[in-house]
Amino acid sequence: MSTDGERVTLRIQVRPSPETNDHEVLLFGDDQDLVERFGDESIGLDPEDILIQPCPLLLRGAHECLIGRCECGVIGCADVRVQVSVGEEVVRWAAVDGPREPLRFDLDAYTSEVLRALSDHSWETPDRTASRLVRQAVDKLLLRRLGFTLSWASGQADQHLMTIALRLERGPYQVLVRVAWRETDSPGAIADAVAALLKQPPTSWPDVVWFPQAAASGPPALAGAGWRRYQNA
Repeated sequence: MSTDGERVTLRIQVRPSPETNDHEVLLFGDDQDLVERFGDESIGLDPEDILIQPCPLLLRGAHECLIGRCECGVIGCADVRVQVSVGEEVVRWAAVDGPREPLRFDLDAYTSEVLRALSDHSWETPDRTASRLVRQAVDKLLLRRLGFTLSWASGQADQHLMTIALRLERGPYQVLVRVAWRETDSPGAIADAVAALLKQPPTSWPDVVWFPQAAASGPPALAGAGWRRYQNA
């Protein structure tokens, strides 16, 4: 397509991915799909895995960047990675695996397009908007004091439920806090309800599923009456 001296223009697009029950970030260099260029039979990442702050596409210096995943939708299965080098005037992408030719982008245009994509939420469905607002509204410092870190928030795991995934270090455990919402609830109202709940003592959380992540098999010390262990049907 190009030599190492030629430059292409980055374009970013987000589209629904019904097969994986999420969305796909398409990355184009001029008109070529860059995930297909650097990978084989792969698809783009969900926005929560790449259109985030700090954005891996913009990190200074040279680093590996995940840009694609297996068509099954699982990260860790046939991942597509590129070596991204952000310089003073040029951004260079090179293949991590295989003999694919590198690409170069003008730094200013590249940065402008990534920042545009980071601020563009027009693709979001209401549950995706609520998930983003939940991540912004949750008091992460308070959770950290209790031993939790926020992993993700999603309204797609169960219908009319916002699921907040937390990692509890003392164990460790994965803890899924579930908050019901109605069709008439706005994304902002859902986020406010979740943030208010997570400010309450964990023992009072009414609908929680926990998973042991290591040798620990009993319930977490913070568990309340609404907590139950995951049962694989």
